[in-house]
Amino acid sequence: IRRHYVSSGINAEYGGVGIELVPVQDNLVDLIWDNAPALPEAPVFLHSVDYAGQAVASKLEQLRKNLKDKMCSSIVLSALDDIAWLYNLRGNDVNYNPVFYSFAIVDKDSSVLYVDEKKLSSDVKDFLSQACTTVKPYDDAYSDVKHLQGRVFLPLSTNAAIFEGVDESNRVIGQSPVQEFKAVKNAVELKGMRDCHVRDGAALTEYLHWLQAEVHKPGIVIDEVDGADKAEEIRSKHDKFVSLSFDTISSSGANGAVIHYKPEKGSCLQIDKDDIYLCDSGAQFLDGTTDVTRTVHLNTATDYQKDCFTRVLMGHIDLALAVFPPGTKGTCLDCLARRPLWDIGKNYEHGTGHGVGSFLNVHEGPCRIAAGKRMSKYEIGLNKGMILSNEPGYYEGGKFGMRIESLVEVVETSMGPENGKYLTFKTITMAPIDRKLIEPKLMSVSQLDWLNKYHLEVREKVGGLFKELGKSQDLIDWLHEATEPL
Repeated sequence: IRRHYVSSGINAEYGGVGIELVPVQDNLVDLIWDNAPALPEAPVFLHSVDYAGQAVASKLEQLRKNLKDKMCSSIVLSALDDIAWLYNLRGNDVNYNPVFYSFAIVDKDSSVLYVDEKKLSSDVKDFLSQACTTVKPYDDAYSDVKHLQGRVFLPLSTNAAIFEGVDESNRVIGQSPVQEFKAVKNAVELKGMRDCHVRDGAALTEYLHWLQAEVHKPGIVIDEVDGADKAEEIRSKHDKFVSLSFDTISSSGANGAVIHYKPEKGSCLQIDKDDIYLCDSGAQFLDGTTDVTRTVHLNTATDYQKDCFTRVLMGHIDLALAVFPPGTKGTCLDCLARRPLWDIGKNYEHGTGHGVGSFLNVHEGPCRIAAGKRMSKYEIGLNKGMILSNEPGYYEGGKFGMRIESLVEVVETSMGPENGKYLTFKTITMAPIDRKLIEPKLMSVSQLDWLNKYHLEVREKVGGLFKELGKSQDLIDWLHEATEPL
């Protein structure tokens, strides 16, 4: 069991019928898995403060103050993105997520990083030494936790082996303070996120322009994997690109209704030039992480398709226009994105928004926007500097799927008291929304105004980058047409 609270919850639920989860010393799978692959040995690398915006010493001081407030002597960190953020390091042990296998223990006097030392260059070792951080072997964490004294804070992500190693009377369990720290981006991280989204939006726009032209050429066949590969190829040529941030969801027609669809060669569909195409994709850049979905019709949409898509767009805009007090939980705002669909008895079965890391995991807690039935008691309220997705959708099995996803920054408005200005969202994703799928008559004046202003910003920022990169006039003209006011 990876997380202690999962096992304790199962024991509580099934204890009355004689079912109990018992911890074991050896991993049962390892005992029978012959020729199991070794743990990854990809090098750990420095994440410059020029991108991180806060030095390790400052982050450790912030964490120690939090521990003091909690009256805890130490904290054991298991979440890989928490550790990468705290030490301004990145790795390549998990596909699409720039993290590395590790543990960390921090108390008022020391900081210990448990990691395979072979993965650390001399520069990284020197960096950690200057940050007053000791390096120890990865597996030593399991024995070292047994000797921790005083109140030990264990985040919810703590695995069962670490949890069981800490004396029961010393355990303090709760939301990781590091997760809460990194959810609020600093000024440097915010600038990086805004900047990388212009490059990412330019890549997506160029891809959609290419796809629109190619699928209508006689004799040309492009399947969903070909599309995903082309999108990655274009992205990879942009400055500061590192990798994708997840497997691209490139889906044509009925496959768009499969929310977490992954195309595979030999079984995927040809991209239909006369149907809806949904592309959910993203990238890791040195200065930020992206996640964007655009749904387009490659020919002429039906009135019904336009009605559905426009309602998804209306919900997307209504959420983007929301104004709310600091600390409001995303579950209180989720209905804004669903209301236009609810008005006609429709809905979507996924959350509306998730937090996003800064050159870290594309899904990041503890902030989120989700329906009440998905509410978590550990969800924190929204505050200035957070980055989340805004992604309503609509899906009809066997027919089509449509989703509009942009990342948004939580920003202050001019309203409210000086010590608690009300908040709203500023969209940082820069990619056009398909005008061919929009029925303007359904939309309010304020919704149309938002869309037209957004498209003007996309035209200026992405078009400016196209000119700077010497892109073709045909591409620039296509962007101009795609962002014409409605």
